[in-house]
Amino acid sequence: MDQFHLSIPALDLDATQRWYVEGLGCVAGRRSVDALILDLGGHQLVAQRTDPAVPGEQQRGIYPRHFGLVFTELASWQTLLERSRAAGLVFGAEPKLRFAGESLEHHTFFLIDPAGNWLEFKHYSDPEAVLGCRSHTQVGDSRHG
Repeated sequence: MDQFHLSIPALDLDATQRWYVEGLGCVAGRRSVDALILDLGGHQLVAQRTDPAVPGEQQRGIYPRHFGLVFTELASWQTLLERSRAAGLVFGAEPKLRFAGESLEHHTFFLIDPAGNWLEFKHYSDPEAVLGCRSHTQVGDSRHG
């Protein structure tokens, strides 16, 4: 199985490790003074220590950047939702069903980690909608209006 690799900013590696390991149930891997490797659903997530004084593009809601997992089973999505609530994690967007009754129908919620990174967790009713359904032009929400 191929895996994705994603590097994200982290203001505090200890807080980041607690949030991902204790909150989401990730497994911590290698760690240095500047970075931490985490197993996020079998994928490699690298948290890079970031200086908060260096400005980047301002995050506004879920844009410009977010990442997460697509669950193949609704029960797994619901388990993570319950775990997130029990751990007191911060929700950026509460759980909801998007595009109900359409081929792109999916359950989704967003969490915000200690560095302000937004993570989306979703489950599509039709597995074809994850990477297929190319005849649809809908991808996310409009950022311009």
